[in-house]
Amino acid sequence: MNNEQYIDEARQRAREVLDRCITPFGFRASGLAAGYPQIWARDNGVVFLGAVATGEQQLLATARAALETMAAHQSARGLIQLNVNPDTGYVSTENAGAADSNLWYILGHYLYFTTTGDHAFVQQHWPSIDRAMIWLEYQDMNECGLIEIPEAGDWMDLLAVRYNTLYDNVLYYAAALAHHEIARTLPATIPAHQLAIDAAGIHERLNLLMWIDRCWVAEHFATQLEQLKSFRLEWFMLYHNIGTISSRPYYLPWVAFREYGDWCDSLGNLLAILTGVADRHRAEHILRFMRQVGMHEPYPTKAIHPPIYPGESNWREYYRSRNLNIPHQYHNGGIWPMIGGFHVAALVRHGWIHEAEQVLLSLARANYQGSNSDWEFNEWMHGDSGHPMGYAQQAWSAAMFLYAEAALRTRRMPLFDQLLAAKPAAAVASEVNDVGVHAGGGPV
Repeated sequence: MNNEQYIDEARQRAREVLDRCITPFGFRASGLAAGYPQIWARDNGVVFLGAVATGEQQLLATARAALETMAAHQSARGLIQLNVNPDTGYVSTENAGAADSNLWYILGHYLYFTTTGDHAFVQQHWPSIDRAMIWLEYQDMNECGLIEIPEAGDWMDLLAVRYNTLYDNVLYYAAALAHHEIARTLPATIPAHQLAIDAAGIHERLNLLMWIDRCWVAEHFATQLEQLKSFRLEWFMLYHNIGTISSRPYYLPWVAFREYGDWCDSLGNLLAILTGVADRHRAEHILRFMRQVGMHEPYPTKAIHPPIYPGESNWREYYRSRNLNIPHQYHNGGIWPMIGGFHVAALVRHGWIHEAEQVLLSLARANYQGSNSDWEFNEWMHGDSGHPMGYAQQAWSAAMFLYAEAALRTRRMPLFDQLLAAKPAAAVASEVNDVGVHAGGGPV
């Protein structure tokens, strides 16, 4: 079959995987009983993207059901649980990896509202949405404007990302914007929490702290240091340590107490492009770097580059747990087709259509590389060999293929289109005048 027929079959098979994941309570994370039978908050947030891309009412209804399940199990303080077993009602407390549940819950409500226009549903759930946002703001324990995440406290639940993480704070920016946009539609009599530092402030702090670029004259660097000092003296101290690395063509994956991660977190950087945290100058650097180091090879897309090896400062002995996180595996440089879908979407957003077509075709091939030589839509694959190693029939692997294919075909990206349209004027201004660099596109 030709490439077009291959993509068409991949789309059909991805839809079949989602059908196997449907329950009255939301999408199971895997269509296999031995996989992940629970309703995971973050997985459902990602699967929602693929559901909306199809426009199919059964998938939208299942996404809505997931939001209701998450709301029903929300804690008194506002935490959206990591996952809930739809058969038993059991709420998992296995690890710390739940910080992004609240983020995807808020974004899921925003996506459902902007897709359906269902005012009654969002108004009914507004107290839960508002409480989820308040919980998130309390994760900013030092009130710097960015949230602090415990080690391995998000989707990378076996990797030592920590403190001011890129992935979570990009989603925090998006969730803050979504929360504000929903609140604007509510009657004036309904209270809505106001963040101490709004979406524009989060946007500014992300770009100031986590993007390291020394390609401008000394007086601009001095201005940046003064901005850092005004936000947080500890950031100023950190920057003197970071100064040894000169520049990086991607956002740092995390920044903590006078230390930082020095590798590329693909999902965090791709989400920065799609949400509008990264301007065109930064997006160009990120996507070029990912291509140059082969982050989409042999299949799209590796979680991090380069992998972390034993003996390095970021290595943890718990990476050996179940032989999962050794180099080129799982989060430590393993290939995640789910991330591959975001990669295609980011390439489309940036206008690199030919490369997006190539990566989408490779993503289709990845989803066919099952142990039974069939369409398996595996969870993850070995980063070097490309061999499937995670569970098959993974809902978010199938959903993000559907999202990527639709983005390339229609040039529309639900959720991210709405977020870009709602981007605060202050955030746009900070990009244009970003310490005097990006007004003309910036040096490359």
